[in-house]
Amino acid sequence: MESLQPPSSVPVQAATRAGGTNNQDRYVHGDGFAAVLDGATSVAGDRSHDPGWYADRLAREIGARMPRGGALADTVADAVRAVRDAHRLDPDTSPTSTVALARWSGDTVETYLLGDSFVVVLRADGDETVHTDDRLDAVGAAERAAYRARLAAGGEYDVGHRDLLLALQAEQACRRNRPGGYWIAGAEPEAAHHGITTTGERSGVSALVLASDGVAPERHPEAVTWRALSGAAYRRGPAQVLRELHDAEAADADGRRWPRSKRHDDKTLVIAGLE
Repeated sequence: MESLQPPSSVPVQAATRAGGTNNQDRYVHGDGFAAVLDGATSVAGDRSHDPGWYADRLAREIGARMPRGGALADTVADAVRAVRDAHRLDPDTSPTSTVALARWSGDTVETYLLGDSFVVVLRADGDETVHTDDRLDAVGAAERAAYRARLAAGGEYDVGHRDLLLALQAEQACRRNRPGGYWIAGAEPEAAHHGITTTGERSGVSALVLASDGVAPERHPEAVTWRALSGAAYRRGPAQVLRELHDAEAADADGRRWPRSKRHDDKTLVIAGLE
């Protein structure tokens, strides 16, 4: 089996690529941790700040707090509170962001998910465990199915597509950070305590992969699993892997093969070798 261990001089590899002109993804990593944040685009543009601006500040606050230890949910809640208070953010107009966070020690590996980014645990025996928060998928399911069906049938990224996205985001706004809806980082620290946390033994774990939802292995021309994608990143670098995903989407510019909300989403990939 191909080793997933990166060169010892590069224990963590990371790259990010904008889908358009403004990258709203961010990442941060340090001694024993890594995180990926994906600022959520508002089609209506009804936010007080750009989502990338928010993801950037939240990433910095999380990174500053990780060395202190403590529960991951508490760390994220404290970071959300710090950004909210520093910039007087209001829940109704604050930008939002997913958080995918991993922490590892000599004994354990912890993952934390708030929103639909990914942490994938790769084991030396070939096992691949994908952790994500799919609660957002249950919100606005009809609206999401409508825009995907329209694209698959030959629709375009036009005004009609934008109208369907507006309807989807209106439904999401009604269910954001509410019981029975979904939870995401914004201006409500309590939302962080609804994140999904796992803890497992480090023994046997060869690597961790963190990614925003713009990274879809099934769209890569060759590396169609997370394990294969991480192996390609070690051989050619994560920036090249993101470029290859971007190019594959460009060949499906109308979204017929892979119906999606936009031609190109921002893409961020972080890989930590633990062997």
